Amino acid sequence: MASLEERIAELEAQVRGLLYRMWTLEEGAGTDREGPGAAPPKPTPGPPSAGVFARPPAPIGAAPPPLPPAPSPAPPSGPLDLEQRIGARWTTWVGIIAILFAVSFFLRWAFENNLIGPEVRVIMGLLAGVVLLAGGLLLHRREDLPHLSEGLAGGGLGVLYLSLYAAYALYHFAGVVSAFAAMFVVTVAGAAVAVATSRQITAVLTLLGGLLTPVLLAQERPNERALLGYLVVLDLLVLSIAFFKSWPALNRLAWAGTAILFLPVLLDFPAAPHPPTRLVLLSALFLLFLAVPLVREWTERRRWVEIDLALVVANGAGYFWAVYVTLERWWLAAEAPYALALAVLYAILAALYGERVADDDPTGDIHLGVAIVFLTLAIPLGLDGPWITLAWAAQGVMLLMVGPRVTTPVAVWGGLAGLLLATFRVLVVDPSWHPALVPVWNLSFLVHLLVVVALAWAGVAAGALGRRHLWLLRPEGFQSLLWILSSVVLGVLFWREPTGLWPARLLIAEVLALGALAWLSRGLAFFIATPLLAGVLLARLLIHDDHLARAAAASLVNGPLVTRVAGCAALAVVAGWLRRAAPTAEAAKVGRALSAAAGVVLLYVLSLGWVRYEDVGAAAARAARRWDLAREIEWRTQVGLSALWTLYAAAALAWGFIRSAPVVRYAALGLFGLTIVKVFVVDLSTISTLYRIVSFLILGLVLLAVSFVYQKLRRRGQVSQ
Repeated sequence: MASLEERIAELEAQVRGLLYRMWTLEEGAGTDREGPGAAPPKPTPGPPSAGVFARPPAPIGAAPPPLPPAPSPAPPSGPLDLEQRIGARWTTWVGIIAILFAVSFFLRWAFENNLIGPEVRVIMGLLAGVVLLAGGLLLHRREDLPHLSEGLAGGGLGVLYLSLYAAYALYHFAGVVSAFAAMFVVTVAGAAVAVATSRQITAVLTLLGGLLTPVLLAQERPNERALLGYLVVLDLLVLSIAFFKSWPALNRLAWAGTAILFLPVLLDFPAAPHPPTRLVLLSALFLLFLAVPLVREWTERRRWVEIDLALVVANGAGYFWAVYVTLERWWLAAEAPYALALAVLYAILAALYGERVADDDPTGDIHLGVAIVFLTLAIPLGLDGPWITLAWAAQGVMLLMVGPRVTTPVAVWGGLAGLLLATFRVLVVDPSWHPALVPVWNLSFLVHLLVVVALAWAGVAAGALGRRHLWLLRPEGFQSLLWILSSVVLGVLFWREPTGLWPARLLIAEVLALGALAWLSRGLAFFIATPLLAGVLLARLLIHDDHLARAAAASLVNGPLVTRVAGCAALAVVAGWLRRAAPTAEAAKVGRALSAAAGVVLLYVLSLGWVRYEDVGAAAARAARRWDLAREIEWRTQVGLSALWTLYAAAALAWGFIRSAPVVRYAALGLFGLTIVKVFVVDLSTISTLYRIVSFLILGLVLLAVSFVYQKLRRRGQVSQ
């Protein structure tokens, strides 16, 4: 972009041209009023006006003062087309980078062939850098060569860095104090040039030159302390510029370049030869990039741009990872105190920044959230266990709470990623890494319950999100996803952790709670989660806990049977809530389907309980070789089953009349038909005469009662409802 002075000069030129045209039109209008033969007065030549508003306005009714003819204004620069970008801007940048490569190759070639002494090489590099920098500054005022000025200034600063680094790291004739003092001077010069010219590209080229220097002059075994010290001095350029300019791209480039340069050293040599020195220099880099996004707002006490969330998170995470790698091989016990110290640092920074910059709450919230994350990380590092799962969940909630206050969607999607990682650890990782020795009363179960709370809390926080944070998703759908996830995770914990009948009982309570929330809130999340957890409950009752029902079959009324009946009743109640809370008529079918499932399962549970109870007595009779008793028990089983179906059908029919539900009445009549077939086919041919009498008598009496009710209600006109 053109500088501010250039744009103001262009605007002044355009305004002068417009004033001159207005004067010409007014002079022509005056000539027409005086007559066709009158000649227009000639303007008096004189120097151009000192500024746009330098000339006072003329009195009303007086002729406008003559203005000197102004040259036609130059066309505005405007955005560059592709040809101008390639020919004017890109060629300059590539040329400067090529010069930096050439200088570095020359230094290496001269070093390998011993052509000139090290002092001469460094002096030549310094002179070349000064000449390039001076050329860029001299061309700064040339409006026709803006890109060449940028390139020369940036390239000159890069050559200066290259020469000083070679003098210190390659030739070793400059001490550490003198080398870094000289680099600091270059850093200040680069910052001054970039700020004075208001050109970000100058700072970018300077930074690229500094980052390329260790790469181009790489050694077989890099000097870790020299590299880190050099990066500290180089990144001071970014900090000094941040006092005057808010350039997030420059800040990100500096951090990414620093990380890329030090990452190979950290991976190849995780055990530092001098761990305290590494930690001190890493801490200096961390504090530098901690201050970069805040320093301008801090000094001027007002918000300039939105906080760079990516840089804040990357800086904290990258620094702690490097510290963690170092301490793992040097001082393991210091990891937890280090994380706690970082939490305190971020919390203090959030408080002080909030007091100094009152109109920038999101920045304080972000740093406070990072403090919470480090505090959460300090717990597992100090105590061990599944606390890392809670750390992911806490970070996810923090980012989602910050999300509505910033425009970037990074916070929202980062929060979702943290919550999904926590969920994955709860469901897959922690059960194998941290097996529960005591059911329920163990640390893992407590942490996992806190993860469920975090997911539910995140769902509440997601209600304040906007479409700009979610891209293709809707805020309601995103919120529903988190609440459904929390419901499913809680259901898994209830299934997995307790023993005996408690998982089923807890799932019954959860299904009732979800159904009540669906009824009260009319929320999509609970409308989806309720039938989902109902399916989990049925699987637990009918499949997983079936061995408990078999073991308790000796008693007609037993704990598993009561739990199954309670589960079916809970499903029926929840089905009614879902029908009333359904947002559409189509959605109400889910409640009806769940109600039908509850009725069918209840009939199955009661029938199975009766058959198994009688089978216990029949098995005992066979074991005692009492065949007559065993046969009598079998007959009693069939009669009891027929009576149960008959009474169940009658109860269902009555419920259908009470609720005015034709579907229920048809189902009851169908069950009556099935019972009739059983009585006339199975009972008639397999059981004794006495039991046949009981079976047919019960069926006949109930059918007569049903007929009586239908006739009475038909006369009142209520059957067709």
